[in-house]
Amino acid sequence: MITEEIRNSFMQANQVLLQAQTELNRPHEDVVTLSACQSVRASMKQMMHLYLSAHEIECNKKLSLEELINVCQKSNRLFASVDIDKIECKGETHENCGGKYCLSIENVNCCVTAANQLKGIVWSEFKIN
Repeated sequence: MITEEIRNSFMQANQVLLQAQTELNRPHEDVVTLSACQSVRASMKQMMHLYLSAHEIECNKKLSLEELINVCQKSNRLFASVDIDKIECKGETHENCGGKYCLSIENVNCCVTAANQLKGIVWSEFKIN
C-alpha cells in the first residue's frame, strides 16, 4: 500500500534523478560525473526500496541494483524491461561500490535511461504525478 510518506519519498527520489539529469545537461567540460552517477544510483535504489516497501516486501538495504531489480521483478514483471546491462556497478553492493563511479557521460546517461524506465513503472502503478 502506498502511504503519503512513501509517495513523498518517491517525489524525493525523482528530485535526485532530476538533479543528475540537470548535471548531465551542462556543457561536457563542466559535468561532474561523480555527482550525476551517485545521484542516479541513489535514486534508483530508493525507488526500488520504496516500491518493495509499498508492497510490504522485506529486502536488505545493501542489495545491488541487479539484486533489487530481480526482487522487484517477482512482484511486477515489467521490471524485466529495465535495461541495466550497461550499468557498470549493477552487481556491486553498497560497500563495494562506494568509491567507484562512471567517468563517462555516456555511461551515466545509460543509468539515467534505466532510472527513468524504473520511474515509469513505479509511477504508473501508483499513479504518482
